Amino acid sequence: MGKAWLALAALVVAGSLSASASTSPAINPVLRTKGYVVQIAADGPRVAVATEFSKENKCDRVVVWNPVKRANTQIITRANCESGGVNDIPEIALAGKRVAWLEAQGGNYLELSLRSRVLDHGKTEAIGSASNGNGAAESPDGSYLENVLGDGALLVFNSWSVCTAYPAGSDIDPSEPQCDFPASGAKTVLYYSAQELRKIVNGKGVKIVSAPDIEASGLRTMSLKVVAVGTGRIATQQPDGSVTIYSAAGSVSKEIAVPTGKFSGFALQGSQLATVRDGKLELYDADSGTLVKTIPLAAGSLLHDLQNGLAVYVHGRKIHVLRLSDGRKLTFSPPGKGSVDAQIESSGLFYSYNYKGGRSPGRVVFVPFARVEKKLG
Repeated sequence: MGKAWLALAALVVAGSLSASASTSPAINPVLRTKGYVVQIAADGPRVAVATEFSKENKCDRVVVWNPVKRANTQIITRANCESGGVNDIPEIALAGKRVAWLEAQGGNYLELSLRSRVLDHGKTEAIGSASNGNGAAESPDGSYLENVLGDGALLVFNSWSVCTAYPAGSDIDPSEPQCDFPASGAKTVLYYSAQELRKIVNGKGVKIVSAPDIEASGLRTMSLKVVAVGTGRIATQQPDGSVTIYSAAGSVSKEIAVPTGKFSGFALQGSQLATVRDGKLELYDADSGTLVKTIPLAAGSLLHDLQNGLAVYVHGRKIHVLRLSDGRKLTFSPPGKGSVDAQIESSGLFYSYNYKGGRSPGRVVFVPFARVEKKLG
């Protein structure tokens, strides 16, 4: 493969990235990274790539690549800069020219920091932070930031707090993390408070809508969980499986009675809301709330994205592009080892994989949308 490629760019900051593309229009452009690709998030013509270095004390990078303009930007994060503890980038999102990522660091306590940058501005902004006992302390109590998703001009996330409520009269060490009030019943429960859906505006996290405090039997059963963002709207899920779609301003545009089950991804685009529930892809009309179509998938399939009637899902290490209208499918089988990721936009399909070892183990491939459609027939 190497003989067919010409260098497009080589970033000199820490020498961590090279991007290259084929001289032949029949071969898809490829981004090569010196850190392993952890995950990707695409929007329009760009893809944001979270990379991780295998050696300690070498900060992980976020790379934003535009294969159409043959341009890329590298951002040095604070993840993996120190040895020990949890240090990684668990989430990344892209909305237009703004990229956001979540940094997780900690030992006894898990410290979460949401950071963002507008491309070409050169300044990283601290959007918010949280701290909880989900490190070595093994306690869920504390504050959280999660579910960072973006599309177009909209980049959103969840924030909330958790405390453990014990039945009245329980013999609990007062120094242990706990609510300052007892559980309402005879069982120990987690109490969710300060549940908010927020968006990033001018470098700040602005509340869109909040939810009442609730009791829950397990972690991450919140009321406003962001599951998808698309076309200026936000899909959130309730503990019973139902989905509420909000506008960017926080008004409810539709409530969809999605049944409870085992969910493996959501995607929202235009009037289409898709999810994989109990091994089947379910397509809903996001305007009427009606279930339009159900398509059986192989067990373990994970839905990643939706664009112009094409759904992208991953099964094992294979990436599938499924045309919802007739069920025709296109499959990509990346080389290498480990997990793969995929996103589809109006510009085309982005997918990532890694080789074991080597100076540049990470790969992100771009397949133009017209080429995807042509391969589907």
